[in-house]
Amino acid sequence: MFSACQYGSVDNTGTRADSDSTTIHIAVLPTAECQPFYVAQQRGLYDSLGISVCLDTFFAAMDADTAFMNNQVQLLISDSLKARYLNRLVQKDSIVSIISDTLRLSMMTGKPTRIKSINSLKEKIIAVTRNSAIDYFADQTMDKAKIKREYLNRPQINNIALRADMLNLNQFDGAILPEPFATQCEALGAYRINSTKEPLMRVLVKSSVMKKRKQDIQKIIEAYSIAKHVE
Repeated sequence: MFSACQYGSVDNTGTRADSDSTTIHIAVLPTAECQPFYVAQQRGLYDSLGISVCLDTFFAAMDADTAFMNNQVQLLISDSLKARYLNRLVQKDSIVSIISDTLRLSMMTGKPTRIKSINSLKEKIIAVTRNSAIDYFADQTMDKAKIKREYLNRPQINNIALRADMLNLNQFDGAILPEPFATQCEALGAYRINSTKEPLMRVLVKSSVMKKRKQDIQKIIEAYSIAKHVE
């Protein structure tokens, strides 16, 4: 499902492999929330609507954020907490949300740790991504367990696949993961001790880009809506 961009990609130096100014680049992650964008690409919905779209896949949200802030991509799949954070950083512009949807996250713990309840999280090490819905979910979990938030150790592991691999290798007590990574880790023996399903997912665009590419962006929204109902 998570196919490579058919038009171009960001290489290791951060430069764009293609120079087609008519193409809209969307920074996506290999998560369930981004699946409708891949479905739209594979079903030819963008072509049928007359727009050129490239899906640039990143495994670390921070890398996707950087590409977005540096104007290497025009749209960013993110969350409401990250939107607020990025809006504080952007200069002479603003960031707006064009799509809102459900975000699914789970706090997973490794089998050897024997942490099967959020009540056992005090002074444990749970890998996260900061300034995002993941950090927010960690706070909410600690509040639910009635443990002070500062008692949770939170190493920042930005790469989702690496975070999942490190959990499976028991390199820390647990990790907060999106789908399908949470389910994959569960199949390998990890425990799902808390989950959330909230309307926190956002598709972000800068106001300056929205003004210039409004019609194309409306078509992307249309393609997303169609792809959401494709089996």
